[in-house]
Amino acid sequence: MRIAIVGYPDSVKKILKTLEPQYPQIKFIAYEIEKLGSFVENLKELKGRVHGIFSTGIGVHSEIVSKLNLDVPMVYSNREAGSVLKALWEVREDYSEIKNLKIGFDIVERDVLMDTLEEFGISLKSINVQEYEVDKGESDFLDEHIRNLIRNDVDCIFTAFGYVYDYFKKKNKPVYRLQATKNEIINQMEVLLKDIKINENSKNRIGVKVLKVVRRFRKDENYYDKSVFRMKLNQIFLKYSKELQGSFQELLEDEYIFFTTQRILEIKDSEINFLKLLNEVSILGGKVFVGIGYADNIQEASINAKKALNISLMNGKGEIYLFSDDKIRGPLYKRNRYDYSTKISDTIDKEAKKIGVTAKYLSKIRALQESFRKKEFTSKELAEILEITERSVNRIVKPIIENGFAEILEYEVCSKAGRPRRVIKFKF
Repeated sequence: MRIAIVGYPDSVKKILKTLEPQYPQIKFIAYEIEKLGSFVENLKELKGRVHGIFSTGIGVHSEIVSKLNLDVPMVYSNREAGSVLKALWEVREDYSEIKNLKIGFDIVERDVLMDTLEEFGISLKSINVQEYEVDKGESDFLDEHIRNLIRNDVDCIFTAFGYVYDYFKKKNKPVYRLQATKNEIINQMEVLLKDIKINENSKNRIGVKVLKVVRRFRKDENYYDKSVFRMKLNQIFLKYSKELQGSFQELLEDEYIFFTTQRILEIKDSEINFLKLLNEVSILGGKVFVGIGYADNIQEASINAKKALNISLMNGKGEIYLFSDDKIRGPLYKRNRYDYSTKISDTIDKEAKKIGVTAKYLSKIRALQESFRKKEFTSKELAEILEITERSVNRIVKPIIENGFAEILEYEVCSKAGRPRRVIKFKF
């Protein structure tokens, strides 16, 4: 088993030092980074190479989740009571009376911090807590710490960010590192191992891929030309089915189905081979619509694949969609991919009625916010991602704005003539 440890060097080293003696059967791969941002691109190579990812903190974890589609179990180091107590113990060595201290914290949850201080009878003059926010980066946390120091709102900093810690250390400012303790690291490792086991079991499920090939025949083509096209198509599909260690059959004249397992479909080589297949069919003049389905048996997996194919056909772009576990994922391999649930809970249904939108679109909008890590979208963005017209977007958004669950921030200036596009900020 291979697990990647990703994050700031000192945290990576501590996690490795903690885990390697405990789990000698696991190969740990260290990915050290100095600052969040561009490093994420380098992690693409992890796809298909590791069984799980252990991030050193929620900031690193969120970067990976929002920018990469690795589809492997992931956890991150929490900053719990042990982290806070360890840092406070170090402070006692520098300050005789910590009850007179004003301390600025980041990342640790306020409730966790307050409960820890109360439980151990620790008094501080004041605390300033910067809890994690999706749109807040390392530099934003650093800037707020700097402002608090300048205003004398805090005497020292407790930070979970290695980048922030090193900055203040170089400036000779009072700063202490919030590091996960050994127990916290091992606890998260156990969570990761359980998730990996569940993930491995799920990948032994049946995987079905349904392809519909559309080709516009020339008027001068005869029966022989059409037969040659179908013969070449069958040769391509037979080769691919062997690579999948599965089988395929023709459902209709232009529809084909492949049977294998989820595990094999998600191997990187299988994905590369399939993209080659799409290219070969395109060279022959065919456009391919694809639906993938996973389930515990062939019948359900086939039904799921057909549902995904229908979505691909409705969009009309020859894209790939996946249906599994009541979730639609797609279009795969595209920047505008997002995942949303087709199962509408009573809670979502009630919330949708309150907001003024259908449960289906509420589910999609929430999925967009989670996938793209933002709440602001132009009408054009929403139209492209939801694959509807801008007119439809405006119709959907109008009651949401009227009910106070969205607002127009500004108008996007268009270079071409025409009506400007709105920037819509959702408040849910």
